[in-house]
Amino acid sequence: MTTAQELYRAMLRDSIAPRLRALGWKGSGQRFELPDPAAWVQLGFQGSRFNSADSLDFTVNISVIGRRAWDSYREEHPGLPARPNPSTYYSRQLSPVRIGYLLAAGRDTWWNISTDRPRDRIARTADGVVAAVTDHAMPEIHRRLAMHAP
Repeated sequence: MTTAQELYRAMLRDSIAPRLRALGWKGSGQRFELPDPAAWVQLGFQGSRFNSADSLDFTVNISVIGRRAWDSYREEHPGLPARPNPSTYYSRQLSPVRIGYLLAAGRDTWWNISTDRPRDRIARTADGVVAAVTDHAMPEIHRRLAMHAP
């Protein structure tokens, strides 16, 4: 029997990742980066800690952190990685935003993958995630990038 986690990984790999790459994103799995010389621009797919073999909830975090700001923060906090994690809150200025807050509802949004739902439902979930990135996350990313432009 296929688990919700297996369905989720397959959806990311086969449906979401190729479409994100067509938009210029690089990466795989649960982390994607939009190359930019001035900022770390990343998407982080985050699963709920309450997931089970039968049901999985996930959301998307959008992170735009200026490279100079990150380097300065790392000097103050030794041991941090060379690039920030798109799903980690570091400080008020260096924090991701959940995609749901960019959608019309303006609240935290989680999608569900379940083993008892038809495969076409998973395809619609992938469509919704990609539409949310394209229609809502990308304009916010461009707005935030403008703040880091030289």
